This record gives sequence, structure tokens and C-alpha cells, in this order.
Amino acid sequence: MPHSYPPRPATKLSQAARLVMLGISLASAPGLMLLPTLAHAQSQAHYHIAPGPLANAVVQFGVQAGVTISFDTEQARHLSTPGLEGTYSLEEGLARLLANSGLQAQRQGNGGYVLIPRENGSAMELGPLNIDANRLVATSEGSHSYTARAVTIGKGVHTLRETPQSVTVMTRKMLDDQNLNTLEQVLDKTPGITVYDSPMGGKYFYSRGFNLDGQYQYDGVPLDVGGNYVQANSFSSDMAFYDRVEILKGAAGMMKGSGSSAGGVNFVRKRGQDKATTTLTLSAGSWDNYRGQIDVGGPLNESGTVRGRAVATLQDRQYFYDNADRQDQVVYGAIDWDVTPDTTLGFGLAYEDVNASPCYHGLPRRADGSDLKLSRSTCLGASWNDLQSQRVTAFADLKHRFNDDWSLNFASVYTHNDQDIEYGYSEGAVPLAASSAAIDRYAGRFDYDQSDYGFDTYIDGKFEAFGLEHELIVGANASRQKTHDYFALMSLPGSQNPFDPSADFPHPSKEDYLVSPTRGGFEPTDSTTTQYGTYANLRLKLAEPLTLVLGARVSWYRNKSDSYTQAWDYWVHNRSQENGQVTPFAAVLYDLNDQWTAYASYADIFQPQSNLVNAQGQALQPKTGANYELGIKGELFEGALNTSFNLFRTIEEHRAETDFVATCRGSGDQYCYTDSGKVRAQGFEAEISGAPIERLQVLAGYTYTQTKYLKTINDTDPTELTFTSSFIPRHMLKVWADYQLDGQLERWTLGGGVSSQSENFRRQGNIRIEQPGYTLWSGRVQYRIDDNWSVALNGNNLLDKKYYATVGATGWGNYYGEPRNFMLTLKGTF
Repeated sequence: MPHSYPPRPATKLSQAARLVMLGISLASAPGLMLLPTLAHAQSQAHYHIAPGPLANAVVQFGVQAGVTISFDTEQARHLSTPGLEGTYSLEEGLARLLANSGLQAQRQGNGGYVLIPRENGSAMELGPLNIDANRLVATSEGSHSYTARAVTIGKGVHTLRETPQSVTVMTRKMLDDQNLNTLEQVLDKTPGITVYDSPMGGKYFYSRGFNLDGQYQYDGVPLDVGGNYVQANSFSSDMAFYDRVEILKGAAGMMKGSGSSAGGVNFVRKRGQDKATTTLTLSAGSWDNYRGQIDVGGPLNESGTVRGRAVATLQDRQYFYDNADRQDQVVYGAIDWDVTPDTTLGFGLAYEDVNASPCYHGLPRRADGSDLKLSRSTCLGASWNDLQSQRVTAFADLKHRFNDDWSLNFASVYTHNDQDIEYGYSEGAVPLAASSAAIDRYAGRFDYDQSDYGFDTYIDGKFEAFGLEHELIVGANASRQKTHDYFALMSLPGSQNPFDPSADFPHPSKEDYLVSPTRGGFEPTDSTTTQYGTYANLRLKLAEPLTLVLGARVSWYRNKSDSYTQAWDYWVHNRSQENGQVTPFAAVLYDLNDQWTAYASYADIFQPQSNLVNAQGQALQPKTGANYELGIKGELFEGALNTSFNLFRTIEEHRAETDFVATCRGSGDQYCYTDSGKVRAQGFEAEISGAPIERLQVLAGYTYTQTKYLKTINDTDPTELTFTSSFIPRHMLKVWADYQLDGQLERWTLGGGVSSQSENFRRQGNIRIEQPGYTLWSGRVQYRIDDNWSVALNGNNLLDKKYYATVGATGWGNYYGEPRNFMLTLKGTF
């Protein structure tokens, strides 16, 4: 039985011959039923067909169904299918497999089928597609789409239209088309997300004005990775072994328990493949940016019940600024095993290694906050800057289908990261009108070790009551994080001239950091955070168009941290816990018709702050609040296009604020805190993803965000106080589109995008440091050499706009955005 469809036919005679040969090969396969009866067509069977080229999927369907299916390979050459998973009748399975293809099945006299263009006539009508959530395929790989058929971030499998919160999915095609290879790059292109550079390396991510603060999931398992990370919220995470990234905007307490109002990010990994496939990708771009990747997968036994996947990536790059480079190595392996037709075990292991010379702390400004107008290539760091990071991540999961309606899901993740960082940096505001300056030099050293383990398990099922179908999800999850974090900062002799910088810094030894560090330096901080909880989610069908969603999670939280405060020669032993914290969720969805659904949702917020103390030495109570959302979602062209529009409002109470008047020995930074802060974020979001017309894929989103303090201990004008989010632009637009030309130019694909945002600022005392609004243009052109090979050229910031991606203080933290750059990519799939 062949595993790939024939090459493009040259003549009508050869087309006919291939139709005959395909029918003969199917009919001669062992165990196939040559003359399926009508009864056979109506009986049900379980199908397991991965997303991918339609021709391959039809061949697999014929084998699994035991039926001959003839078709013209030219018809299916550019078509794909989201795959098929579940138990169906033959005709229903065919209908789902052919959805959005423009083809339909016509029954033949011998009991087989032939695929013809869908039109009115004698062809068999296969009926409407009433998609069942348990049978939805969420995998984006092979779909060739910028939208998702389903998402898994909220437990269970549901369409975007069935999800009463704002969710964006960065599919595999989107990641590939824009060369989004890191977590930072993915979130930078996600509508509604703001990326902010940390002066000590890494990125912070903000959604709706709030910090994502490590709200990450791996295959649905919530972990605290990024929450207390040495490099802000970002970490060494290459996208090479992920199928998609699901981003929820708004409170995500139902998923994890404790969490901010920003949302959550779910990384869904690649799995073993049903068909032997090899993909080779080679890229070369500006600033000596080179990347190579090989991705191999397929069945590991004759029956296909064991499937494997292996990915290896190597990248070597420099940057547009001086004295910086980075090398990444990624290796990933995965196995999926159908122990029985209803039980599947999955295992995966990933290793990531980063060897870099970074440039941290950004650029200074003048004392009044005005721009120094330095060259974008300026780096004020040391030549000996070094970052070493190794991360190991292991995955294990199980899915068991009790029947067509009920299933058990279990997933677990373990990840361990070692980081060693050493760097020199410069800091200090430049006097007004000065053409030369002498700012201070410093050095920093970090030794960071973190382990995270978590699991999530739930039962998902449907049941009938009062003549309608309902859904129930009941589950539990837990996570544990252990960190061993040493850091020290110290002053260095001499000074740096930002107008004529030198990378020749004194290189301190390990012992030097123990003599007179400005921060840290003596003892590491050890901390352990444990979270566990149970949750339930009930989707009640009150009437055919009306669904009520009720959910709740009960959470337990434990944290212990031991750190040393040098200024006080004092050990800080923080112990905090929260017991039985209830986080409710409620939503209502009303189907306006078969394509549009209106919804309203409410989500609670709960985030411990007991690691901070007030002037009386008491731990702060948890930050609480509520997230309200009202919107409408559309699922058009049988799921090929998803649209959404929502209004949101979030209110946080008991928000921690620094009390700069008092000092606290029990505080790691010596300051006391209060929980008197109350803030509000509100606005609206509009998004479209998928194919509005044939051959065009689009992801576009506009976000309006307004943030405000409602209560604060600070005396500053509250109209200027937007808590930590003054650098969040009020208006933000992100668009990317990809169009395959037709006719004689069908081998060409053109893509283009725009990212535009309004001004953002950072306040330092009475000084307002501002970045005016800006717009960036990007583009892509791809040429398909043949059925296996393609070459593409991507360009970013095509008009070479000079701007600050991050505005900091007068003395540090200002980072330029990337100048115009290009990447050439050769890709082969076999």
C-alpha cells in the first residue's frame, strides 16, 4: 500500500491510469472489503488520521474504512485537511475529511467512491457537518491555516466560538511563515501582547495592561516557569518542537488557581506522525543569522500504533548591536503509542542549550529624559559578557476514551534549567547638551537553578438531560517549583563614554563580588512554591441556542523562601500559605445562528502576595479582583475563518504598593509594602484569523487598552498613574497576511504585515520619558520550486524606522528596535 500520492500527472491518459491504479492498490490491500454495502457505509468505525495533505488522508481513510476511493491527484494536489479523530460512519467520516475542500464523494456501483467537485447533481450529499467537541482536531500542523479548528487551553477541546474568553492561536503555519523561533518573537507578533525589555536580560510580557508573570502551561499543565525567573518572564524556549501556542487574554484563575489578570500561554508540543515525513529547513539572514532544522516523524511499526518524532535545530547569530552573539542547540524526541484503540500514551524529551554573549541594561538618556540619538549598534557592555543556559524538559501523558462521550486525560511535565550569567554594564544619565560623558560601570553575576514539576488530570464527558446535550469536566492539577538563585552586582572602577564606548571592562573574579556588592553577593536565595487544586466546569444547554458555563477551582498555595539581606546582616525567612481559595468562573453563550455566538463571562482573580510585608511586619493579603468580558465570535466558512470582538474590564484590589517612607528588615529589598492599591484596565479587542477568501490567510488584531489607578498611597496625579503599564500603548494594531497567487503564477506566494502602536512612556519623578507612536512594515515572498522544495525571503521593518522598542529611565533600560533586516529560507518536505 503506497504511503504517498503520485506526482503531478502530465496527460489526461496518465490521470486516468493513476485513478485505476489507486483503485487497484486499495482493493488489493490485505483485509479490505471490496464491495462495501450500504449497511457498511452506515456502520461506525474509529479513525485516526493526522492533519496534512488531503490526498494522503484520503488514502489512509480508504485503508482504515476498507473501501476503494478513487480521485484525480491534480484535484487534491494543493488541498489539506484538519484530519479525523474519532468514531464515525463511513459517510460522516468522508464528509468531515473533505470539509472545505470543494470535493464530495459519489458512491459507485461496486460500493466504492469517487471524489468529484461539489455541485448540484447526482453526487451523494453527505449532510451537514455538526462538529462534536470531543472529535475536534486542535493540531495546527499540516492545516496550512492561520486559525485553529479548536483550542485546549481551557480544558477539554472546544472551538474558538465555544470559548467565552479572548484566545489567540499562533499556528504552526504562522510560526513558519514569519520565522518566529523564540517565545519573545511569538508574543511580539500576537495581537494584544506588549513585549518589554528587562535591564537584566530577557523580556516581560503584558496583556491588557497586566504582567503575564509566568502564567504558562505545557500541554495544558500549569507551571510557574517565568514567574520568578532571573530573566524576566522569558526563558530559553525554542519553538522548534511546538505545534502551536495558545494565548488567553484575561483572568486565567480557572487554569492554575493563583494568577494575574493578564491571561495564560499554553505551549502544545509536536507529536508522533502517522505518515513518514521529513522536513529540512535552512535559513540565512542579516547580521550573520544562520539556522538549520531537521524534523522527522512517522510510524515506528507496521500497524502504525507506535508513532515517533525527532527534531534537531542549530542556530548561530549575531545582533544589530555590537559585542553580542548567540548559539542555540535544540534536540527533541517524542513517541505516541496506541496501547489499545481507545488508549494512547505519549512521551517526549527536549534539550535546549544556549551559549551567548549578551548586551544588557540598555542605553541611557539625558538628565531631562531626552534622547541621546546614539547609533543603534551601540552597546555599553563588556567584551567578556557571557550567558550559559541548559534546559531539559520531559513530557508524559495519557488519553483514554471510555466511549464516544467520555474520556480521561492525564499530562505531566518536568523541566530543569541551569543558567550562569556574567556581564558588565554602564549606567547613568548624561548631562544636558554634553557631547561627552563619564557614566558609571558595573558588573553582575547570576547563578540560577530552577526545577518545575506539574501534572493535570481531568475527566471530560457529555451527557443528555431534558432532551439536550451537556458537558462536564472534573479535574485536579498540581505544580512544584524549586529555585536556587545567587546574584550579585558590584561597582567597577573607571567610567564609560556612551558617545565613544569601549568594551574593555575590568573582569572581576567570583571573590570580588563578595567584597562590596551593591546588591546580593553573599548568600543564594532558596525558595519552594507548591500549588494544587481541584476544579470543575459544567456546560449546561439551557435551550438549543443558549449555553450556561459554570466553573470553580479550589486552590491551596504554599511558599517558603530564605534570603539574606546584606544591608541589615539579616536572614529573611518568608513562609506563606493560602488554603481553600475558591476561584469561580461563569459565562453564558447565545448562538445567534450557525455562525455567530454572543457571550458574556466573569472570572475571578487571586494572586498571593505574602512574600511582601507591611510596616507592622505582617504579610500582605492576596491580590483579588474580577474580569468581565462581553463579546461576539464568528466561525465562518465551516471553520476556515474565525472572528471576534469583545469589551473587557478588569479591576484589581489589594494590589501591593511600595511604602518608600518605612523600611522593613523582613523584606528582601528593605522596603515595606501596603495592599491598598486598586487599579482598573478596560478596553476592547477585535481579531480575525484564517481564510476570508480562497488562497488568503490572515491574522489581524486591534487592541484598545486604558489603564488607571482607582486608589493609591502615592501623591502623584492619578491621571498619570497607570500602575506598571504606562509603557503599554493605548492603541495597538498587528496584521499579517499571506496570499498564494493563481493561474500561471500559482507557484508564488506574497505576504505582508504591519505593526502599529500609539505612544508609550515611563515616568521618573517629574520626568516623562516618551516613545512616540510608530508603524513597522514587513513582507514575504515565497517561490515553490516543486512539490517538495520552496524558498522564501522575509523582510522586517522594511522602511527602516528608528525607534525605541522599550523606554526606560534616564540612566538605563532604553532599547532600540531592530533595523531593517532580511531572512532567506529554503524548505524541503518529503
